[in-house]
Amino acid sequence: MIAQQPSPVDGRSARRVDTRAAILAAATRLFAANGISATSLDDVAAAAGIAKGSIFYNFGSKHGLVSELIDDYANRLENALNEATVGLTGSAALRAVVATLLRSLEEHTDAARVLLSEMFRTDRTWLAGIERWRQVGLRTMLDAMLDADPEADRASTSLRAAAMIGATLVAGLNWLVFNPELDYERVLDAVEQTLGLGEPGDR
Repeated sequence: MIAQQPSPVDGRSARRVDTRAAILAAATRLFAANGISATSLDDVAAAAGIAKGSIFYNFGSKHGLVSELIDDYANRLENALNEATVGLTGSAALRAVVATLLRSLEEHTDAARVLLSEMFRTDRTWLAGIERWRQVGLRTMLDAMLDADPEADRASTSLRAAAMIGATLVAGLNWLVFNPELDYERVLDAVEQTLGLGEPGDR
């Protein structure tokens, strides 16, 4: 049997996927290092090794590029949280959320730095995307806490969930920026203790 050759359309589609990925990777690195406002599309194009027009072709604008970056990270985190917490309840689910958030920071540090730096910039047109990313972790944490205590006041529990998410994110970024020599398990252990989710070496 003669092997079927990929069509020209398939080849173009594959190249476009590769180009989009290269642009997103370059933009994420630059946005994390220099900030979104200080990074031009010329900078991104040079770092990605492509023509500037490719950015407009694939994303439409700088806004489109930033929005895609945010949506991509939010989707990754949502999928990871759903997978990590399936079948878990109570403290086990809470610990899975914390562990997944820390692992996400470790694997996607630049993207996390971009989103965290933009979280309180209310003038941004991509704020809705930032809020979605924040809500992904918050919703999962809140659901786990209400599952553990169905009679709990939702408003108060929501604040506690936000505090736990915030503490995990700040501890994670502090780890990766200032103490990258620490291993993941040690950091997770420290965060779990701080949040009252376990004792030293409890896992």
